Amino acid sequence: MKYTPRQFSFAQYLLRRVGFLPQEDINAYLQHLLLVKGRYHFNPKAKNPFKRWHYSAKACMDALLAEVELKKSPKQIALRQPLGPHFSATSLARYAFCPVAFSIADSFEQNSTTSNEWIELGDHLHQTLRLSAQHSNYRENKDPFYRRAWQNPAIGKIMRSEPIYMGHAALAKLFFNDETGFVGSPDYIFNDRDGLFFVVEEKFIQQRDPMNPSALKLDREELKGILEEKNLERQQQWEKLAFYFFENHILQVLAYLYNLVEYPLSYGYLVYWLYDFKDGEPYVHKAGVKKLSLTNETMALYQRYLNEMQTFKERGNINFDVLKVNAKKCAACSLSPYCMHKTKRFNAVHYPYRSADLRLYAAEFPSVLRSELPGNGS
Repeated sequence: MKYTPRQFSFAQYLLRRVGFLPQEDINAYLQHLLLVKGRYHFNPKAKNPFKRWHYSAKACMDALLAEVELKKSPKQIALRQPLGPHFSATSLARYAFCPVAFSIADSFEQNSTTSNEWIELGDHLHQTLRLSAQHSNYRENKDPFYRRAWQNPAIGKIMRSEPIYMGHAALAKLFFNDETGFVGSPDYIFNDRDGLFFVVEEKFIQQRDPMNPSALKLDREELKGILEEKNLERQQQWEKLAFYFFENHILQVLAYLYNLVEYPLSYGYLVYWLYDFKDGEPYVHKAGVKKLSLTNETMALYQRYLNEMQTFKERGNINFDVLKVNAKKCAACSLSPYCMHKTKRFNAVHYPYRSADLRLYAAEFPSVLRSELPGNGS
């Protein structure tokens, strides 16, 4: 899984135009971008069976080009009207994930090609893979390839509960809490068999499925028909896929537990769906679930981030530690096309995010690609 030499040269150039400096930062970002946006493609015409599946970095290149185009004309980016004193579970979670992403989301309308692709993929995942879609065919779908994701006992409990509210419905209600200034809508509210109400937030995380046939490269043993050992190895790899539940997602569930007054919520579930692509379509292959409730510990976590977020909005700026920039987070962030802080050139974050900071930097065009420019030969 890698870029072609020409792709890598051009990608480095584009990141330098965006503002990246150290080569190690460029390498790290491109590596994680490939993991996020790279895709396996099948070529049925390939005579060599070893070359029928190939990994493409085209989507990575498209994303980098789109970001450069966006930052050529920052004044064209539409500004967003802030929520004012109100806040949502999503905004609190976004602040905990990254104050820069929080400020960008509150400041700009996300109309870039790259951001729209993320939004469209997210909408598609919610429509096709979400709990409500699976709830209807939970008992009917007997295919073990897909039923792996339902092996978690908590998923079974959710499936057996009565759905009360679905936040992604066309006319989904917004919940308000005038006392706390909260506004938002959870993914789901259910009523369990004990009569208790609970809230569910689901997240989709792209994770390579070791058992996905389209993610496998044929080897000579497989060509000889020796598949049993290989399949067992892949099954073991899949079973070892672990879950780490992020604080920002936990905060979303806590925000609903604390602020929703229409239903007496007793607890909440944070559901992680690991998904991959098969024949060009996403599918879920594993689920992780964390149960949450309001305790002294979780309330302390909630109040800490809420106070920090409100202070940031009131002051209009906070310090930014460039040593905490995480290439993995930045490459996977849907707001990355608008972000200048991933370049480590800024030591403060402003609220609202300053469109004047969006710019391109001078960079030398790769000599290996100069012959491809118009007027420089064929």
